[in-house]
Amino acid sequence: MQWKDPELRVTLPENLASQQQNAKHLSARAVVAYRAGFPVALLSVTSSSERPSGIVCDWKGQRDSFHNDEKLLGRAFAFVYVGSIADQAISDPISDELRKELVSDMSSAVEARQTAVDWGVAKAVKDTNPYAHTGYKLASRLLRMDQPLIESLARELTSQGTIEADALKKWLDGNASPLNFDELETSITY
Repeated sequence: MQWKDPELRVTLPENLASQQQNAKHLSARAVVAYRAGFPVALLSVTSSSERPSGIVCDWKGQRDSFHNDEKLLGRAFAFVYVGSIADQAISDPISDELRKELVSDMSSAVEARQTAVDWGVAKAVKDTNPYAHTGYKLASRLLRMDQPLIESLARELTSQGTIEADALKKWLDGNASPLNFDELETSITY
């Protein structure tokens, strides 16, 4: 195939690489949400005028079913941090799309810290570090355990562009191996 526009040669692979970076980041977050029992309404690496790319997950809406704010917050921090932990393996420059996800993740971390204060679990935002640390450790463990699942979901997401709630749950139900998330939370290994 002869390229008529030399910029297309650069743009197509760069866009694919950018989409793959973003897909892995978002897939890691979706797998943590799935394992934590948080419903994901939407997972997308394509943006449109109606909706940006990203993940839509209301972890705070699970408060009544959890009956344990500390556990919920630890899982929420794992959900927030896992994408950034997965991104540490990237050797190429990060894409603008991934940079946007990282900024969103930082806002989500601040929101989780403020939620801990609002719920009375911590007296001040500065007192939320133990929950953030718990979440980081949990995210690291899950990333090691579920790396193949995350990579497979990232390929699926790159292929589809967007996966909505029911299709995502069905895909994860069919592809995730059994995992006792409660045991993973109490493990002492990183």
